[in-house]
Amino acid sequence: MVIRRWLELTLARVDEKISAVRATEEERARRLPLPEPPAWWIEYGIGATRRPERVHTGGACRMTSRGRAATRESVLEVLRTVPSVIACPLCRPDSELGLLDS
Repeated sequence: MVIRRWLELTLARVDEKISAVRATEEERARRLPLPEPPAWWIEYGIGATRRPERVHTGGACRMTSRGRAATRESVLEVLRTVPSVIACPLCRPDSELGLLDS
C-alpha cells in the first residue's frame, strides 16, 4: 500500500507539471502574432508528377491546402507557361494579377 500511495503522489506531481507546461505553451502561443497568409498560392496535383493545377490568391482563398506559397512572379510564370493550369474561379487571381485587362 505504501508503494501504491507513493506512485499516486508521484503521478499527481507529474500531472501538475504537465498542466503547468501546457499552460505556459498556450500563453506563449496566444502572445505570438499569427503569420501573415501568403499573397499567392500554387496548388499541385497528386501523384508522382505533382504538377501545378491551379493558382490562388493566398489570403482570400481557402479552396485547397494542397500546395505551396508562391511569389507573384512565379504565379505569373506558371499561368503563362503551363497550359493546364487554371486560375481559381473563386478568388480570381488572374483578375488581381491584371491578366484580364489585356
